[in-house]
Amino acid sequence: MQFPTLFFIYVSKNEEWIRLQNEDWYYVSLMSRFFHRWIKRCFDVNLKIKADILPVVPGRLFDRMSISYLARDHIGRDKTTYHFYLTFFKPFWTDCRTEGYSSENFGIAYWERSKHPLSDLERTKFYADKNCTRVSHVLTHEILRMKGKPRKVYFDAVHELWDKHTYDLLPFQYFNNKFERVSNNNPYSFVAIDPQRIKT
Repeated sequence: MQFPTLFFIYVSKNEEWIRLQNEDWYYVSLMSRFFHRWIKRCFDVNLKIKADILPVVPGRLFDRMSISYLARDHIGRDKTTYHFYLTFFKPFWTDCRTEGYSSENFGIAYWERSKHPLSDLERTKFYADKNCTRVSHVLTHEILRMKGKPRKVYFDAVHELWDKHTYDLLPFQYFNNKFERVSNNNPYSFVAIDPQRIKT
């Protein structure tokens, strides 16, 4: 089976993109390489990975940043590429239990930033805990769908797993900056759900 290229797109407001590139881009680019390894390890799928920044100029009422705006961007680029948008806004509507959205070759995850200044180490941990977990959830929906799993697996079972991680204290998976599994008591850079716990 031919799998598409996975293209992470970090979305920022036009007036902020240079500052956010300086603060976030190292983590985002390293996270994209982490997910290449994670997808291969967990799903036996070898996706090509790309990453870029999309500065956007806020538009008029009907052209504001939204799922439909990014869906048009996705189709305008190449709808056979899996575009995964890391956004500064939460989707207005979603049936996903995270602040994300998933459909065929198209994903969105809200990229949360701390309201307080953080050191580089604190920022890495914040992004791992808040954003990396969310990205792993949305990615798992689409990778399982690509592999031909039924909706009760690629959608319902992923949400059941998320609830176990979030409410039933099932541990997330923790990884260092070399993409090696570590304990959450050690320094870590990435956190993901454990898709091997999904009953397929």
